[in-house]
Amino acid sequence: MEYNDTYESLIKSLRGKTIAVIYIFEGEDAKGFGHYWIWKSNIISGWLNAIQELKCLPFILDVRTFIQKASNRTLPHIDYVLNLNCGCYELSTLSLVPSICSFLGIPCVPCNAVSIIAGENKKISNLFACAMNLNLPKSLNTSYKEGIYRPLNLGSSIGVKKGYFSDFTDDGIYQEFISGYDVAIPIVYNPYIKDIDLLPPILYLPKSLEAGWIYNEEEKINDNGFVFLPFLEIEEKVKKEIIAFSHIFPIQTFARIDARLKCKDEKLSAKIIEKPLEFNNLFFIEINPMPTIEQDDTFEFAFNAVCSNEHHSFYDCIKKYKEIIANPTINGFLLSCSMISLSTTKY
Repeated sequence: MEYNDTYESLIKSLRGKTIAVIYIFEGEDAKGFGHYWIWKSNIISGWLNAIQELKCLPFILDVRTFIQKASNRTLPHIDYVLNLNCGCYELSTLSLVPSICSFLGIPCVPCNAVSIIAGENKKISNLFACAMNLNLPKSLNTSYKEGIYRPLNLGSSIGVKKGYFSDFTDDGIYQEFISGYDVAIPIVYNPYIKDIDLLPPILYLPKSLEAGWIYNEEEKINDNGFVFLPFLEIEEKVKKEIIAFSHIFPIQTFARIDARLKCKDEKLSAKIIEKPLEFNNLFFIEINPMPTIEQDDTFEFAFNAVCSNEHHSFYDCIKKYKEIIANPTINGFLLSCSMISLSTTKY
């Protein structure tokens, strides 16, 4: 039997599975539940549509009720948990849902508690990156006035600042600023190769074409404008090193690497994607084991970019998924890949 047939049978085997969607109340006031960011309805609805796309059954709970039902042994049968508890100030709280899932023996999407602690903490992830010989921006002391500061445990570009600020603390990292491009590298389990794989890296090209541009919190709010451009080719070393890096967390479903691509010119250019993404000029910034997935984001753009490159390692898988599923979405594809991965590996 060809793998196309096997993959289709795997997708069909997911039908009827119960997926618990665990989210956080915006008004939750319990100690330890402080959130700097809560996923909004458009993000949550994308995952609910994905559950319907795969013909699965949703079971929607807030974190507090999930904890109480788990403690009281009143949870119904659950096949998978989709963890939408994001943006906690404390990583111990952020890892609460997958910790409970581990105790109950329920596979948790997108990751376990170890991945959250190791990935969301920038000092730990930078130590891992250094140990794996990825390129890193140089660490700076606060007397240096042209670096970039990133808070230790915050995501969504919260608190990222470029330049010198007297209120920098040890609760973050202060590094050399890499002049060039922001690059997002989606990491996804590929059922065809039965391992973690890379979707096309996505370059952020700002309309200003300024090499000092970064996609920080202010830019997200002001939305001054940029376009996504996919790298359809990457150096083999980039793929090899990033996959090896993702294995140590371990990433089993999907995640995202954020990086900077160094540029010696003052102005950026779209022509950069005409060449393969090079390892020597790529600098690791962070890994996000719980990336935001929404319409028109880097994952969806990379998902669609694969369809124009029949030589890409994800081409056959995505092509077949689009044949099997009516009106396929990036959320549905990621959820199916995650369920297949967690059903065949130790979680």
